[in-house]
Amino acid sequence: MIRTPINHSNVYLFLSAARTLSFTKTGEIFGITQGAVSHRIKSLEEEVGCKLFVRRPRNIALTPEGSLLFSSVSQSFELVDNVISDLKNPNPTGELRIGASPSFASQVLIPNLPKFLSKYPDLDVRIITSRESKRFDDESMDLAIVYDEAIANLHSEAIVRESIIPVCSHEYAHKNNLLNGRSTIEGLTLIDNVTSTNWKQWSSQECYEIKDNRTIKVDDFHSSTSAAISGVGIAIARWILVKDLLKSGALVSPFNAILTDKHYWLVTVKGMEHRPKYRLFSNWICEEIFGKKP
Repeated sequence: MIRTPINHSNVYLFLSAARTLSFTKTGEIFGITQGAVSHRIKSLEEEVGCKLFVRRPRNIALTPEGSLLFSSVSQSFELVDNVISDLKNPNPTGELRIGASPSFASQVLIPNLPKFLSKYPDLDVRIITSRESKRFDDESMDLAIVYDEAIANLHSEAIVRESIIPVCSHEYAHKNNLLNGRSTIEGLTLIDNVTSTNWKQWSSQECYEIKDNRTIKVDDFHSSTSAAISGVGIAIARWILVKDLLKSGALVSPFNAILTDKHYWLVTVKGMEHRPKYRLFSNWICEEIFGKKP
């Protein structure tokens, strides 16, 4: 069955009417009468097979079906506008809005930001942090780095698989003879991040027994690493968040890292992944931070 194409000029008219909630104002914008707007909206309603507006004596309102169409059409027209803008200006300019967790922003993004800004001098960057590991707000963010799983209905690109690793200060490692091939965690004070990676996950895979260990529980990455750096005990951390601390010597790792089944994902609105801003950031973070070809 061949579908009859929808009258796109009526769709564009609908978009204006949905934004203004006024056939009169829409008529003024398009240079036609209020009656002509009403007639064309009615024609569109007949095409789609449902009412798009509730008509009242003094105003109009969107029906649930109208709201659904408005949301879809708005995103579609915005994508078209963005593509046209990209075609006119192939070198990205303006602001790139990046969402991330506070720990990823402070430990990964911001330390590497000078390299990004140097490579793309015409781009400004805004970093928006949230403690929610899977948060993306398409009104305030162009893209986001999220943890754990892809987000439904968004373009999601796995950028790195998570690995977790035990870390402690050099002094704590020396005091507890951890740098000479010790094969047990017995007697160690374990720092456990109750909201993230934990010792149970690591020890079960590495076949280490946790028995009568003193445990310090914290609820965020910064508390966990601060406690480890201060010599409180030994913590489990995501490798990507502590790799610079390991490189600088602030932390050492006396035991093996393990891979988990979780990933960090780069997410954006579907269609946005083709835009230059997204592609350049995706390529940069994969190559510069994770050391892999995009």
